[in-house]
Amino acid sequence: MSELRTGGCLCGAVRFSARVEAGLQACHCRQCQQWTGGGPLFVAHVAEMQITQGEDALHSYHASHWGERITCATCGSTLWWKMQGKPTRGVAAGLLDDQAGLTVTEEIFVDYRPDWLPAFEGATQSTEAQEEAKLRAYLEREST
Repeated sequence: MSELRTGGCLCGAVRFSARVEAGLQACHCRQCQQWTGGGPLFVAHVAEMQITQGEDALHSYHASHWGERITCATCGSTLWWKMQGKPTRGVAAGLLDDQAGLTVTEEIFVDYRPDWLPAFEGATQSTEAQEEAKLRAYLEREST
């Protein structure tokens, strides 16, 4: 079940509304750790996302051949990661104005989770190899 929520970056230049799922994904990959300054990147899965302000403040960085990391060009806030050429499916959870009811239900790239950070109880776990296999399968489906 999803709920309509709003959010925005630190400086307020970028604002959005979206249908948000209650389950969060925690990504422990090295890129997310560097991007967030420690990580993981906590992602709220979204649908029907509308940028309501600041589309001109979006800055895109192609961190890989398939992924795109979006930040606010004004304040530098981490906004979202998405597949290149695809709609946004997840935003940084800290951007949401209301984070009530959200819980971590999935952890990915757990082989990179820092020793100082315990696993989230009840969350599914997947490794880099498992995530790469999912990505290969997705890219294969997309190319046919």
